[in-house]
Amino acid sequence: MVLKSDDVNYLVYRYLRESGFLHASYIFQFESQLHKNEQEQPNVEPGSLIRVLQKGLQYMDVETHLNEDGTARLCTAPFSLVGKHVCSVHTETRKLGDKTPRGTEPSTHGGHTLVHDAKEKRVARPVENEDESEHMDVDVPDAERDANRGDSGKRRRGRMVEAAQMLHGHTAPVFLCAWCPGQPSVLATGAGDGTARIWDMAHPTDSTVLRHDATDATTRVDITSIAWNEQGTFLATASFNGQLRVWTTLGEQRQVLRQRRVPIIALRWNRKGTLLATAYLDGSIALWDTSNGQQRHEFRAHSGCVLDVDWLDNTTFASSGSDKVIRVWRDFDPQPIKTFSGHKSDINCVKWHPGGKYLASASDDGSVKVWSMTESLVCDFVGHAQQVFLVKWLPRSDKAILASASFDGTVRVWDVHANSCTRVFDAHTKPVDCLAFSSDGRHLATGSFDRKVCVWSIKDGSLLKSFTADDVVHDVQWAPKGRIAVALASSHVAVFDPLLS
Repeated sequence: MVLKSDDVNYLVYRYLRESGFLHASYIFQFESQLHKNEQEQPNVEPGSLIRVLQKGLQYMDVETHLNEDGTARLCTAPFSLVGKHVCSVHTETRKLGDKTPRGTEPSTHGGHTLVHDAKEKRVARPVENEDESEHMDVDVPDAERDANRGDSGKRRRGRMVEAAQMLHGHTAPVFLCAWCPGQPSVLATGAGDGTARIWDMAHPTDSTVLRHDATDATTRVDITSIAWNEQGTFLATASFNGQLRVWTTLGEQRQVLRQRRVPIIALRWNRKGTLLATAYLDGSIALWDTSNGQQRHEFRAHSGCVLDVDWLDNTTFASSGSDKVIRVWRDFDPQPIKTFSGHKSDINCVKWHPGGKYLASASDDGSVKVWSMTESLVCDFVGHAQQVFLVKWLPRSDKAILASASFDGTVRVWDVHANSCTRVFDAHTKPVDCLAFSSDGRHLATGSFDRKVCVWSIKDGSLLKSFTADDVVHDVQWAPKGRIAVALASSHVAVFDPLLS
Protein backbone atom coordinates (compact mmCIF):
# COMPACT_ATOMS: atom_id res chain seq x y z
CA MET A 1 0.00 0.00 0.00
CA VAL A 2 1.36 3.39 -1.03
CA LEU A 3 0.05 6.56 0.60
CA LYS A 4 1.20 9.69 -1.23
CA SER A 5 0.73 13.22 0.05
CA ASP A 6 -0.41 14.36 -3.40
CA ASP A 7 -3.24 11.83 -3.29
CA VAL A 8 -4.33 13.00 0.16
CA ASN A 9 -4.15 16.64 -0.93
CA TYR A 10 -6.23 15.88 -4.00
CA LEU A 11 -8.96 14.22 -1.91
CA VAL A 12 -9.00 17.23 0.44
CA TYR A 13 -9.20 19.55 -2.58
CA ARG A 14 -12.09 17.56 -4.04
CA TYR A 15 -13.88 17.60 -0.68
CA LEU A 16 -13.62 21.40 -0.55
CA ARG A 17 -14.96 21.73 -4.10
CA GLU A 18 -17.81 19.30 -3.53
CA SER A 19 -18.75 21.03 -0.28
CA GLY A 20 -18.98 24.40 -1.98
CA PHE A 21 -15.88 25.97 -0.43
CA LEU A 22 -14.66 27.16 -3.83
CA HIS A 23 -12.40 29.93 -2.62
CA ALA A 24 -10.84 27.70 0.04
CA SER A 25 -10.27 25.02 -2.61
CA TYR A 26 -8.46 27.50 -4.85
CA ILE A 27 -6.19 28.57 -2.01
CA PHE A 28 -5.50 24.97 -0.96
CA GLN A 29 -4.78 23.90 -4.53
CA PHE A 30 -2.39 26.82 -4.98
CA GLU A 31 -0.52 26.31 -1.70
CA SER A 32 -0.28 22.52 -2.09
CA GLN A 33 0.94 22.97 -5.69
CA LEU A 34 -1.55 20.40 -6.96
CA HIS A 35 -1.82 22.25 -10.27
CA LYS A 36 1.91 21.59 -10.85
CA ASN A 37 1.62 17.84 -10.32
CA GLU A 38 2.71 16.18 -13.55
CA GLN A 39 0.52 13.13 -12.90
CA GLU A 40 -3.03 13.67 -14.11
CA GLN A 41 -5.49 13.16 -11.30
CA PRO A 42 -8.31 10.66 -11.91
CA ASN A 43 -11.96 11.58 -11.75
CA VAL A 44 -12.60 10.17 -8.30
CA GLU A 45 -16.18 9.66 -7.18
CA PRO A 46 -17.82 12.45 -5.18
CA GLY A 47 -17.51 11.97 -1.42
CA SER A 48 -14.35 9.84 -1.64
CA LEU A 49 -12.65 11.52 1.32
CA ILE A 50 -15.71 11.03 3.53
CA ARG A 51 -15.94 7.35 2.60
CA VAL A 52 -12.25 6.83 3.41
CA LEU A 53 -12.70 8.54 6.79
CA GLN A 54 -15.83 6.51 7.55
CA LYS A 55 -14.09 3.23 6.80
CA GLY A 56 -11.10 4.27 8.88
CA LEU A 57 -13.37 5.24 11.75
CA GLN A 58 -15.14 1.88 11.61
CA TYR A 59 -11.77 0.09 11.70
CA MET A 60 -10.67 2.15 14.72
CA ASP A 61 -14.01 1.41 16.36
CA VAL A 62 -13.58 -2.36 15.97
CA GLU A 63 -9.87 -2.29 16.88
CA THR A 64 -10.53 -0.34 20.09
CA HIS A 65 -13.24 -2.72 21.30
CA LEU A 66 -11.66 -6.02 20.35
CA ASN A 67 -10.22 -8.09 23.21
CA GLU A 68 -7.09 -10.23 22.83
CA ASP A 69 -9.17 -13.41 22.78
CA GLY A 70 -11.19 -12.10 19.83
CA THR A 71 -14.30 -11.20 21.77
CA ALA A 72 -15.85 -7.73 21.55
CA ARG A 73 -15.83 -5.36 24.51
CA LEU A 74 -19.24 -4.00 25.54
CA CYS A 75 -19.38 -0.24 25.01
CA THR A 76 -22.20 2.16 24.19
CA ALA A 77 -20.21 5.43 24.22
CA PRO A 78 -20.10 7.30 20.88
CA PHE A 79 -16.93 6.84 18.84
CA SER A 80 -15.71 10.03 17.21
CA LEU A 81 -13.04 10.91 14.70
CA VAL A 82 -11.65 13.56 17.05
CA GLY A 83 -11.19 13.47 20.80
CA LYS A 84 -10.21 10.67 23.13
CA HIS A 85 -12.64 7.77 23.35
CA VAL A 86 -13.70 6.64 26.82
CA CYS A 87 -15.63 3.38 26.99
CA SER A 88 -18.83 3.23 29.01
CA VAL A 89 -21.89 1.03 29.24
CA HIS A 90 -25.35 2.56 29.42
CA THR A 91 -28.04 0.25 30.72
CA GLU A 92 -31.56 1.30 29.82
CA THR A 93 -34.29 0.16 32.21
CA ARG A 94 -37.29 -1.11 30.27
CA LYS A 95 -40.45 0.57 31.46
CA LEU A 96 -43.39 -1.51 32.67
CA GLY A 97 -45.75 -2.07 29.78
CA ASP A 98 -43.08 -1.41 27.12
CA LYS A 99 -43.94 -3.93 24.46
CA THR A 100 -41.04 -3.12 22.12
CA PRO A 101 -39.68 -6.44 20.88
CA ARG A 102 -36.17 -7.13 21.98
CA GLY A 103 -35.16 -7.90 18.42
CA THR A 104 -35.75 -4.29 17.32
CA GLU A 105 -32.91 -2.66 19.24
CA PRO A 106 -30.10 -1.16 17.14
CA SER A 107 -27.66 -3.75 15.86
CA THR A 108 -24.45 -3.92 17.85
CA HIS A 109 -20.96 -5.19 17.40
CA GLY A 110 -20.14 -7.13 20.56
CA GLY A 111 -22.46 -4.90 22.54
CA HIS A 112 -21.03 -1.75 20.95
CA THR A 113 -23.55 0.21 18.93
CA LEU A 114 -22.12 1.12 15.53
CA VAL A 115 -24.75 3.80 14.96
CA HIS A 116 -24.84 5.57 18.28
CA ASP A 117 -27.38 8.31 17.75
CA ALA A 118 -30.13 8.16 15.22
CA LYS A 119 -30.45 11.92 15.39
CA GLU A 120 -26.91 12.31 14.06
CA LYS A 121 -27.45 9.90 11.18
CA ARG A 122 -29.07 12.05 8.47
CA VAL A 123 -30.49 10.05 5.58
CA ALA A 124 -30.40 11.84 2.23
CA ARG A 125 -33.68 11.97 0.36
CA PRO A 126 -33.77 9.62 -2.66
CA VAL A 127 -33.14 11.65 -5.80
CA GLU A 128 -35.26 9.20 -7.78
CA ASN A 129 -38.38 9.93 -5.73
CA GLU A 130 -40.21 12.48 -7.85
CA ASP A 131 -43.20 12.64 -5.53
CA GLU A 132 -41.00 14.15 -2.87
CA SER A 133 -40.07 17.10 -5.10
CA GLU A 134 -43.69 17.56 -6.07
CA HIS A 135 -44.58 18.03 -2.40
CA MET A 136 -41.91 20.52 -1.37
CA ASP A 137 -43.25 23.25 0.90
CA VAL A 138 -42.55 26.95 0.70
CA ASP A 139 -41.68 28.74 3.91
CA VAL A 140 -42.79 32.38 3.84
CA PRO A 141 -43.45 34.97 6.56
CA ASP A 142 -46.62 34.48 8.60
CA ALA A 143 -48.35 37.48 7.08
CA GLU A 144 -48.04 35.99 3.62
CA ARG A 145 -48.52 32.33 4.48
CA ASP A 146 -52.33 32.44 4.63
CA ALA A 147 -52.51 34.26 1.30
CA ASN A 148 -50.49 31.49 -0.32
CA ARG A 149 -52.86 28.76 0.81
CA GLY A 150 -55.73 27.53 -1.28
CA ASP A 151 -59.24 26.68 -0.10
CA SER A 152 -57.97 23.46 1.41
CA GLY A 153 -55.58 25.34 3.67
CA LYS A 154 -52.55 23.63 2.19
CA ARG A 155 -49.58 25.37 0.64
CA ARG A 156 -49.13 25.40 -3.10
CA ARG A 157 -47.12 22.55 -4.51
CA GLY A 158 -44.42 22.68 -7.15
CA ARG A 159 -44.55 20.31 -10.11
CA MET A 160 -41.62 18.30 -11.36
CA VAL A 161 -39.88 19.24 -14.60
CA GLU A 162 -40.71 16.22 -16.73
CA ALA A 163 -37.84 16.46 -19.20
CA ALA A 164 -34.58 18.35 -19.57
CA GLN A 165 -32.18 18.49 -22.45
CA MET A 166 -28.78 17.12 -21.38
CA LEU A 167 -25.61 18.46 -22.98
CA HIS A 168 -22.69 16.03 -23.03
CA GLY A 169 -19.06 16.82 -23.77
CA HIS A 170 -17.26 17.90 -20.61
CA THR A 171 -15.29 15.19 -18.83
CA ALA A 172 -15.15 16.76 -15.35
CA PRO A 173 -17.55 18.71 -13.11
CA VAL A 174 -19.11 21.74 -14.79
CA PHE A 175 -18.85 24.78 -12.53
CA LEU A 176 -20.13 27.63 -14.69
CA CYS A 177 -22.68 28.49 -17.36
CA ALA A 178 -23.62 31.77 -19.04
CA TRP A 179 -26.13 32.65 -21.77
CA CYS A 180 -24.99 35.02 -24.51
CA PRO A 181 -26.89 38.37 -24.24
CA GLY A 182 -26.83 38.96 -27.99
CA GLN A 183 -27.81 35.44 -29.04
CA PRO A 184 -30.29 33.82 -26.61
CA SER A 185 -29.70 30.35 -28.06
CA VAL A 186 -25.94 30.42 -27.38
CA LEU A 187 -24.66 29.06 -24.06
CA ALA A 188 -21.13 29.03 -22.63
CA THR A 189 -19.95 26.57 -19.96
CA GLY A 190 -16.74 26.10 -17.96
CA ALA A 191 -15.52 22.94 -16.23
CA GLY A 192 -12.71 21.24 -14.37
CA ASP A 193 -11.50 19.47 -17.51
CA GLY A 194 -9.51 22.50 -18.67
CA THR A 195 -12.09 23.58 -21.23
CA ALA A 196 -14.88 26.02 -21.77
CA ARG A 197 -17.49 25.23 -24.39
CA ILE A 198 -19.88 27.22 -26.55
CA TRP A 199 -23.18 25.50 -27.36
CA ASP A 200 -25.73 26.53 -29.98
CA MET A 201 -29.04 25.18 -28.71
CA ALA A 202 -30.23 24.93 -32.31
CA HIS A 203 -27.64 22.15 -32.67
CA PRO A 204 -27.04 21.00 -29.07
CA THR A 205 -25.19 17.79 -29.95
CA ASP A 206 -22.18 19.81 -31.13
CA SER A 207 -20.13 22.29 -29.13
CA THR A 208 -17.08 24.40 -29.77
CA VAL A 209 -14.27 23.50 -27.36
CA LEU A 210 -12.18 26.32 -25.91
CA ARG A 211 -9.04 24.70 -24.55
CA HIS A 212 -7.02 25.97 -21.58
CA ASP A 213 -4.46 23.19 -21.28
CA ALA A 214 -1.28 23.69 -19.30
CA THR A 215 2.01 23.97 -21.16
CA ASP A 216 2.64 20.21 -20.95
CA ALA A 217 -0.77 19.56 -22.57
CA THR A 218 -1.54 16.83 -20.01
CA THR A 219 -2.29 18.66 -16.75
CA ARG A 220 -5.88 19.88 -16.58
CA VAL A 221 -6.76 23.22 -15.02
CA ASP A 222 -10.09 24.36 -13.63
CA ILE A 223 -11.99 27.07 -15.47
CA THR A 224 -12.66 29.52 -12.66
CA SER A 225 -14.69 32.23 -14.38
CA ILE A 226 -16.50 32.95 -17.65
CA ALA A 227 -18.31 36.14 -18.72
CA TRP A 228 -19.92 37.55 -21.86
CA ASN A 229 -19.72 41.27 -22.52
CA GLU A 230 -23.11 43.01 -22.44
CA GLN A 231 -23.11 43.33 -26.22
CA GLY A 232 -22.86 39.54 -26.55
CA THR A 233 -19.95 39.71 -28.99
CA PHE A 234 -17.10 38.31 -26.88
CA LEU A 235 -16.63 35.71 -24.16
CA ALA A 236 -13.84 36.02 -21.58
CA THR A 237 -12.57 32.89 -19.81
CA ALA A 238 -10.15 32.50 -16.90
CA SER A 239 -8.42 29.46 -15.43
CA PHE A 240 -6.75 28.45 -12.20
CA ASN A 241 -3.25 28.72 -13.70
CA GLY A 242 -3.80 32.37 -14.61
CA GLN A 243 -4.79 32.03 -18.27
CA LEU A 244 -7.06 34.80 -19.52
CA ARG A 245 -8.52 34.55 -23.02
CA VAL A 246 -11.13 36.29 -25.14
CA TRP A 247 -13.22 34.43 -27.73
CA THR A 248 -15.84 35.23 -30.35
CA THR A 249 -19.32 33.70 -30.29
CA LEU A 250 -18.08 31.19 -32.87
CA GLY A 251 -15.31 30.03 -30.54
CA GLU A 252 -12.48 31.78 -32.37
CA GLN A 253 -9.68 32.88 -30.04
CA ARG A 254 -9.39 36.66 -30.29
CA GLN A 255 -6.86 37.39 -27.56
CA VAL A 256 -4.56 35.65 -25.11
CA LEU A 257 -3.90 38.17 -22.38
CA ARG A 258 -0.58 38.01 -20.56
CA GLN A 259 -0.54 35.08 -18.15
CA ARG A 260 0.48 35.95 -14.58
CA ARG A 261 0.50 32.35 -13.30
CA VAL A 262 -1.62 33.38 -10.32
CA PRO A 263 -5.10 31.86 -9.99
CA ILE A 264 -7.90 34.08 -11.28
CA ILE A 265 -10.93 33.96 -8.99
CA ALA A 266 -13.34 36.25 -10.88
CA LEU A 267 -13.59 38.41 -13.99
CA ARG A 268 -16.10 41.04 -15.14
CA TRP A 269 -16.59 43.27 -18.22
CA ASN A 270 -17.43 46.96 -17.92
CA ARG A 271 -20.69 48.16 -19.49
CA LYS A 272 -19.20 49.08 -22.87
CA GLY A 273 -17.16 45.90 -23.10
CA THR A 274 -13.91 47.82 -23.45
CA LEU A 275 -12.32 46.93 -20.11
CA LEU A 276 -11.97 43.62 -18.29
CA ALA A 277 -11.31 43.37 -14.53
CA THR A 278 -9.73 40.19 -13.15
CA ALA A 279 -9.47 39.29 -9.45
CA TYR A 280 -6.50 37.22 -8.28
CA LEU A 281 -5.71 34.92 -5.40
CA ASP A 282 -2.74 37.10 -4.35
CA GLY A 283 -4.98 40.10 -3.53
CA SER A 284 -4.44 42.04 -6.75
CA ILE A 285 -6.81 43.20 -9.48
CA ALA A 286 -5.75 43.71 -13.09
CA LEU A 287 -7.53 45.98 -15.54
CA TRP A 288 -7.21 44.96 -19.21
CA ASP A 289 -7.83 47.01 -22.35
CA THR A 290 -9.54 44.56 -24.71
CA SER A 291 -8.94 46.78 -27.75
CA ASN A 292 -5.22 45.95 -27.70
CA GLY A 293 -4.98 43.11 -25.16
CA GLN A 294 -2.69 45.07 -22.86
CA GLN A 295 -2.84 45.42 -19.09
CA ARG A 296 -4.03 48.91 -18.27
CA HIS A 297 -3.53 48.94 -14.48
CA GLU A 298 -2.78 46.67 -11.56
CA PHE A 299 -4.32 47.45 -8.20
CA ARG A 300 -2.98 46.10 -4.91
CA ALA A 301 -6.56 45.76 -3.79
CA HIS A 302 -6.75 43.52 -0.71
CA SER A 303 -4.46 42.04 1.92
CA GLY A 304 -6.03 38.64 1.29
CA CYS A 305 -7.57 36.87 -1.68
CA VAL A 306 -9.87 38.93 -3.91
CA LEU A 307 -13.17 37.04 -4.02
CA ASP A 308 -15.33 39.15 -6.32
CA VAL A 309 -15.49 42.27 -8.51
CA ASP A 310 -18.45 44.09 -10.09
CA TRP A 311 -18.69 47.15 -12.33
CA LEU A 312 -20.87 50.17 -11.52
CA ASP A 313 -20.35 51.74 -14.94
CA ASN A 314 -17.56 51.97 -17.50
CA THR A 315 -14.89 53.36 -15.16
CA THR A 316 -15.89 52.42 -11.59
CA PHE A 317 -15.97 48.97 -9.98
CA ALA A 318 -16.13 47.41 -6.51
CA SER A 319 -14.10 44.54 -5.08
CA SER A 320 -14.39 42.30 -2.01
CA GLY A 321 -11.93 39.98 -0.34
CA SER A 322 -11.00 37.71 2.50
CA ASP A 323 -9.75 40.77 4.42
CA LYS A 324 -13.40 41.61 5.32
CA VAL A 325 -13.52 44.94 3.43
CA ILE A 326 -15.07 46.27 0.22
CA ARG A 327 -13.26 48.82 -1.90
CA VAL A 328 -14.49 50.94 -4.78
CA TRP A 329 -12.00 51.78 -7.55
CA ARG A 330 -11.88 54.09 -10.54
CA ASP A 331 -9.89 53.78 -13.72
CA PHE A 332 -6.53 55.64 -13.60
CA ASP A 333 -6.74 56.06 -9.80
CA PRO A 334 -4.36 53.75 -7.87
CA GLN A 335 -6.15 54.41 -4.57
CA PRO A 336 -9.69 53.33 -3.69
CA ILE A 337 -12.27 56.11 -3.78
CA LYS A 338 -14.36 54.40 -1.09
CA THR A 339 -13.86 51.65 1.50
CA PHE A 340 -16.69 49.87 3.29
CA SER A 341 -16.04 48.01 6.56
CA GLY A 342 -18.42 46.09 8.79
CA HIS A 343 -18.38 42.43 7.81
CA LYS A 344 -16.73 40.07 10.29
CA SER A 345 -15.54 37.43 7.82
CA ASP A 346 -14.75 36.81 4.15
CA ILE A 347 -16.93 38.75 1.72
CA ASN A 348 -17.88 36.30 -1.02
CA CYS A 349 -19.87 38.50 -3.35
CA VAL A 350 -20.56 42.14 -4.27
CA LYS A 351 -23.28 43.29 -6.66
CA TRP A 352 -24.33 46.78 -7.78
CA HIS A 353 -28.02 47.60 -7.97
CA PRO A 354 -29.31 47.90 -11.59
CA GLY A 355 -29.85 51.62 -10.99
CA GLY A 356 -26.41 52.03 -9.44
CA LYS A 357 -27.66 53.48 -6.16
CA TYR A 358 -26.78 50.56 -3.89
CA LEU A 359 -24.06 47.95 -3.50
CA ALA A 360 -24.95 44.61 -1.89
CA SER A 361 -22.49 42.23 -0.24
CA ALA A 362 -22.65 38.65 1.06
CA SER A 363 -20.32 37.28 3.70
CA ASP A 364 -19.28 34.18 5.60
CA ASP A 365 -20.48 35.99 8.74
CA GLY A 366 -24.03 35.14 7.64
CA SER A 367 -25.11 38.69 6.87
CA VAL A 368 -26.16 40.59 3.77
CA LYS A 369 -25.31 44.27 3.79
CA VAL A 370 -26.38 47.08 1.48
CA TRP A 371 -24.14 50.11 1.01
CA SER A 372 -24.39 53.51 -0.63
CA MET A 373 -21.62 55.79 -1.90
CA THR A 374 -23.28 58.66 -0.02
CA GLU A 375 -24.75 57.00 3.10
CA SER A 376 -22.28 54.12 3.65
CA LEU A 377 -24.26 51.33 5.38
CA VAL A 378 -27.93 51.41 4.34
CA CYS A 379 -29.17 47.98 5.51
CA ASP A 380 -27.71 45.20 7.62
CA PHE A 381 -29.76 42.09 6.92
CA VAL A 382 -29.36 39.24 9.40
CA GLY A 383 -31.29 35.99 9.25
CA HIS A 384 -29.18 33.29 7.64
CA ALA A 385 -27.74 30.74 10.06
CA GLN A 386 -24.59 30.05 8.01
CA GLN A 387 -22.39 31.59 5.33
CA VAL A 388 -24.04 33.62 2.60
CA PHE A 389 -22.47 32.63 -0.71
CA LEU A 390 -24.25 34.83 -3.23
CA VAL A 391 -26.54 37.83 -3.68
CA LYS A 392 -28.36 39.05 -6.78
CA TRP A 393 -30.63 42.00 -7.41
CA LEU A 394 -34.08 41.83 -8.96
CA PRO A 395 -33.45 43.10 -12.52
CA ARG A 396 -35.53 46.26 -12.13
CA SER A 397 -34.03 49.68 -11.46
CA ASP A 398 -37.29 50.99 -9.91
CA LYS A 399 -37.18 48.32 -7.18
CA ALA A 400 -34.56 47.56 -4.53
CA ILE A 401 -35.10 43.86 -3.93
CA LEU A 402 -32.38 41.24 -3.72
CA ALA A 403 -32.09 37.51 -3.05
CA SER A 404 -29.38 35.73 -1.06
CA ALA A 405 -28.25 32.09 -1.15
CA SER A 406 -26.81 30.50 1.97
CA PHE A 407 -25.13 27.33 3.19
CA ASP A 408 -27.99 27.00 5.70
CA GLY A 409 -30.10 25.66 2.81
CA THR A 410 -32.36 28.69 2.50
CA VAL A 411 -32.85 31.57 0.08
CA ARG A 412 -34.07 34.87 1.45
CA VAL A 413 -35.59 37.83 -0.40
CA TRP A 414 -34.89 41.28 1.05
CA ASP A 415 -36.55 44.64 0.43
CA VAL A 416 -34.16 47.55 0.93
CA HIS A 417 -36.88 50.21 1.03
CA ALA A 418 -38.79 48.27 3.70
CA ASN A 419 -35.56 47.21 5.43
CA SER A 420 -36.94 43.70 5.92
CA CYS A 421 -36.96 40.10 4.72
CA THR A 422 -40.08 39.51 2.64
CA ARG A 423 -39.70 35.80 1.88
CA VAL A 424 -37.81 32.71 3.01
CA PHE A 425 -37.56 29.76 0.61
CA ASP A 426 -36.48 26.58 2.39
CA ALA A 427 -37.31 23.70 0.05
CA HIS A 428 -33.64 22.74 -0.26
CA THR A 429 -32.08 20.29 2.19
CA LYS A 430 -28.42 21.21 1.61
CA PRO A 431 -26.41 24.40 0.94
CA VAL A 432 -27.70 26.68 -1.82
CA ASP A 433 -24.80 27.91 -3.94
CA CYS A 434 -26.48 29.50 -6.96
CA LEU A 435 -29.56 31.47 -7.94
CA ALA A 436 -30.82 33.51 -10.89
CA PHE A 437 -33.75 35.82 -11.59
CA SER A 438 -35.73 35.56 -14.80
CA SER A 439 -35.20 38.54 -17.12
CA ASP A 440 -38.66 39.94 -16.27
CA GLY A 441 -38.02 39.60 -12.53
CA ARG A 442 -41.13 37.48 -11.97
CA HIS A 443 -39.36 34.22 -11.07
CA LEU A 444 -36.30 33.01 -9.20
CA ALA A 445 -34.36 29.79 -9.83
CA THR A 446 -32.23 28.28 -7.05
CA GLY A 447 -29.72 25.42 -7.14
CA SER A 448 -28.30 23.34 -4.31
CA PHE A 449 -26.00 20.51 -3.29
CA ASP A 450 -29.16 18.44 -2.80
CA ARG A 451 -29.27 18.07 -6.63
CA LYS A 452 -32.43 20.13 -6.87
CA VAL A 453 -33.29 23.21 -8.92
CA CYS A 454 -36.36 25.04 -7.64
CA VAL A 455 -38.28 27.71 -9.54
CA TRP A 456 -40.21 30.21 -7.39
CA SER A 457 -42.78 32.90 -7.99
CA ILE A 458 -41.59 36.24 -6.64
CA LYS A 459 -45.17 37.57 -6.56
CA ASP A 460 -46.71 35.02 -4.19
CA GLY A 461 -43.73 32.95 -3.00
CA SER A 462 -45.06 29.69 -4.40
CA LEU A 463 -42.87 26.86 -5.67
CA LEU A 464 -43.74 26.49 -9.34
CA LYS A 465 -41.42 23.77 -10.56
CA SER A 466 -38.53 21.61 -9.34
CA PHE A 467 -35.94 19.66 -11.26
CA THR A 468 -33.93 16.75 -9.84
CA ALA A 469 -30.46 16.50 -11.39
CA ASP A 470 -28.07 13.55 -11.44
CA ASP A 471 -25.49 15.32 -9.26
CA VAL A 472 -24.66 18.46 -7.29
CA VAL A 473 -25.82 21.73 -8.88
CA HIS A 474 -22.99 24.26 -9.25
CA ASP A 475 -24.64 27.01 -11.29
CA VAL A 476 -28.01 28.07 -12.68
CA GLN A 477 -28.52 30.77 -15.31
CA TRP A 478 -31.74 32.02 -16.85
CA ALA A 479 -31.81 32.83 -20.57
CA PRO A 480 -33.65 35.96 -21.77
CA LYS A 481 -36.31 33.81 -23.44
CA GLY A 482 -37.15 31.53 -20.54
CA ARG A 483 -34.80 28.55 -20.56
CA ILE A 484 -32.64 27.64 -17.55
CA ALA A 485 -29.15 26.18 -17.85
CA VAL A 486 -27.82 24.06 -14.98
CA ALA A 487 -24.12 23.23 -14.46
CA LEU A 488 -23.69 19.85 -12.78
CA ALA A 489 -20.90 18.04 -10.95
CA SER A 490 -21.61 14.97 -13.11
CA SER A 491 -19.92 16.79 -16.07
CA HIS A 492 -23.31 17.36 -17.71
CA VAL A 493 -25.29 20.51 -18.45
CA ALA A 494 -29.10 20.44 -18.19
CA VAL A 495 -31.35 22.85 -20.08
CA PHE A 496 -35.11 23.14 -19.58
CA ASP A 497 -37.97 25.63 -19.82
CA PRO A 498 -39.59 25.79 -16.36
CA LEU A 499 -42.65 27.71 -17.55
CA LEU A 500 -43.83 25.10 -20.02
CA SER A 501 -46.74 23.06 -18.67
